Amino acid sequence: MDRVGERVRRQIELVEEQTGSMDPKVNFHLIIVQTELERVRFLVRSLLRARLAKIDAHPHHHHLMHPHPLSPSELAYLRSHLSLLSTHFATSFLSSFPEPLRKLDERGGAGGSGSGSTDMVQGPDLDQAVFVRVLEDVGTLRVSGTDVRMELRRGDVWVARWSAVREAVLGGRAELI
Repeated sequence: MDRVGERVRRQIELVEEQTGSMDPKVNFHLIIVQTELERVRFLVRSLLRARLAKIDAHPHHHHLMHPHPLSPSELAYLRSHLSLLSTHFATSFLSSFPEPLRKLDERGGAGGSGSGSTDMVQGPDLDQAVFVRVLEDVGTLRVSGTDVRMELRRGDVWVARWSAVREAVLGGRAELI
């Protein structure tokens, strides 16, 4: 984001420097640059809104992830959001529950450390479709629960289930786009 922001700032400075020109070709070029800058700013705002929506949808899941895939400002937002959510729930209804049932981040069931059998932390849908760019040859991946096989080669762009490409993305051999 910093890199994109810096490039947008440089383009804005360029537009401001050339605004006084009376040359029709330069003015037309400036209109195109300004339109493109607005498009980029819209895309950046949309991306940030989408990331915040994902944090809002599953705050406890993202808080318990180690290492955090969030930027420092997103992590600060997550902590603030969790604090507000916990305070709201505690004053609304959790204070009337018995102490063992008040934890919102308890991992119950198999593999959890909680005393209950219900997992209070909901994560995102792992079978949701994502866009992936392959950075280096991965080979053939099989999509679990189907007969679908994907040959992931460097430079390919795929729409695939997150569960199928997760290891390649986490291993740095592919990236989400």
